[in-house]
Amino acid sequence: MKYDLIALDMDGTLCNDEKEIPQENIDAIIEMQKMGKTVAVVTGRPESGILPFIQELRLKDFGGYVVSYNGGRIYSVKKDKILYNCPFPKEYLKEIFDIVGDSSITVTSPLDKKIVAGNSLNDYSYTEANIVGLPFEFFDDFVNLDVEMNKLLLVGDPVVIEKYLPVLQKTFEPRLHVFLSEPFFLEITPANVNKGEGLHSLAKITGIPVSKMVAMGDSYNDIEMLREAGLGVAMKNCKEGVEKYADITTVTNNECGVAKIIREYII
Repeated sequence: MKYDLIALDMDGTLCNDEKEIPQENIDAIIEMQKMGKTVAVVTGRPESGILPFIQELRLKDFGGYVVSYNGGRIYSVKKDKILYNCPFPKEYLKEIFDIVGDSSITVTSPLDKKIVAGNSLNDYSYTEANIVGLPFEFFDDFVNLDVEMNKLLLVGDPVVIEKYLPVLQKTFEPRLHVFLSEPFFLEITPANVNKGEGLHSLAKITGIPVSKMVAMGDSYNDIEMLREAGLGVAMKNCKEGVEKYADITTVTNNECGVAKIIREYII
C-alpha cells in the first residue's frame, strides 16, 4: 500500500544528531512532493523555530504543512496562514506555579518570536531557545503575561523533572495533557492537543484520511501520532518503549530512515 501524506517529527527523526536534515532525506521529500504527495512537519516547536528547514524541504512550493506546538496549531506554508489554533488555557497558570514555584524548574512558553520564561533559572533553561534560535526573556510576573500561549515547557534537571511529572499529571489530567518529550522537558498542553489529534485536524484540512498517512517519530510526544496514523514508524534510535506503539521500526535518524520509508511506502 502506498500512502499520500507523511508526518515527520523533527529532532531524532527528520534531522540527524547534528540537528541537520541529511540531503538524502531532502531529496526523497522533494521527490514525493513532485508526485503530488503531502508533507507535514509535526513538532513541539513554533513555526518560526523551523523556518530554515521549511525552506530546505520546499514546503512553500508544494503546499506542505507545519503542525506545531505538538498539534496545537496547523500552518499552511504555501498560504502563509494559520488554519487551526488551540490556545493554552491560562487560567491554570497560577495553579501550576503553586506546585513548582519552590523548585529550580524554569517554566517557559515558546511564542512566534521569542521564548518567555519564569519561576527560576537552571543549567537547562536556555536549551529550547538555543535549539530553535529564538530570544529568551525572563519575567518575574510570568503568570500575568498578556500573550497568547499554545503550550508550557517546563525545563530542568531530569531528576527534578521526574519528581514533578507524576504530581502534575495527577493534578491536571485530564484537564490538561502532561508528558515528557525529553528527560529535561516536561510539556503541558490543552487536554485535546497532542500529535495524534494533530493528524486528525490535518485530515480535515487536507481531505487525506489518517489511514493514508505515515507518521514517523522517536520520542514520547510522538506516541499518539504513531498510534493514530495508517502506518506508524518508530526510529531505531527512539526512546525506550516508543517502538511498542508503532507498526514498524526503521533505521536511525543518522541513517536517513525518513528517506528509506518514503521510498518504500510513498513513492
